Amino acid sequence: MRLGRRGQQRLLEPGNPWRGETVPGTLMRDTLADVQRRLGRSLAGVTVKELVMGVSYTAVRLSTDDIGLANTPLEEFSRESCSLFSRAGFLTDLPVSELAEMAQSWDLSQRVVGIATLNALSQLAIRTLGDDILREHGDVVGLTKLRKTDTVVMVGNMRPSVEKLRPLVKEVLVLERSIGLRDRETFPDTAVEVVIPRGDVVFLTGATLCNGTTDRILELSQNAREVIMLGPSAGLFPPSLFHRGVTAVAPMEILDADRAMKVIAEGGGNPALRGSAREVVYRRKG
Repeated sequence: MRLGRRGQQRLLEPGNPWRGETVPGTLMRDTLADVQRRLGRSLAGVTVKELVMGVSYTAVRLSTDDIGLANTPLEEFSRESCSLFSRAGFLTDLPVSELAEMAQSWDLSQRVVGIATLNALSQLAIRTLGDDILREHGDVVGLTKLRKTDTVVMVGNMRPSVEKLRPLVKEVLVLERSIGLRDRETFPDTAVEVVIPRGDVVFLTGATLCNGTTDRILELSQNAREVIMLGPSAGLFPPSLFHRGVTAVAPMEILDADRAMKVIAEGGGNPALRGSAREVVYRRKG
C-alpha cells in the first residue's frame, strides 16, 4: 500500500492540474504505512464491498464489514458536470490500496473517498491492538479532564459539544470553515494561527482530515495539555495520531453495518447514525 510514483500518478483524473501531486503534510502517508505494517499479509484478502457518497458523509464498507466514514463537504466540491467521479460505478472494483492512496490526493472528492477507505482499514487495524490501547465508550467531553481555568479551542463547530463545554471551562473558542455553520461566536478557520495556540485543550473534528488541515492544526496545538480528534470522520488509526501529540481519538464505532450504510445513503448524519453506532474514545496506554 505504499505510495510510489505510479501510485501518485493515479491519484487524480486525467487533465487535472494537480496530477501527480499529493497534499502537504505526512499524516496520511504515515498512517497508510502504519496500517500496512499492522495488517501485514492479511490486507491482501481485503476488498471494498460497498461505497456510498452521501450528502453528509461518505462511507466505505470492506469485505470484513468494517466501515470508514469521511465528511462529504459538498459546498467545496468543484464540478463541471453532475458527476463527482468519472470512474463512478467502478470504484469498488479498484484495489483497496488504490482507494486508500486517494487520501493524499489534491482532488477533494477523491481525498474524501480515500480517507473513508483508510478509516475503514483503520478499524480493522484497531482490532489487532487488543489491550495495547485504552478504550472507553461514551461522550468524549464527559470523559475529558477539564479545568475551570481552561481555554478550549474547538476546530469545527460541533454545536452539541460546544454547548456541553461552555459551563465547564473559562472560555470556548470555535473555529469553523463552512460559512453555513458559523455564527456570531465563531471565528473563520483562517484565524487558526492566532486562536489555536491559546488553547489549553484543543478539540478538532475529523473533518479536518478531509480538508487537509490536520497536520498544521496539530503543529499549532503542541502546547495544549489535551488534543482530541472527534466525530464520525475521526476513524483514523489512533497510534498514528498519538505520535503527533493527539491524546484521545473519539470516532463512531459502527455496530450495525447494514443500518449505517442505509443511513448514509439516505442523507443521514451524526444523529441518525446513533441507532447503528456508538461513541468510543481511544487513548494511549501507559
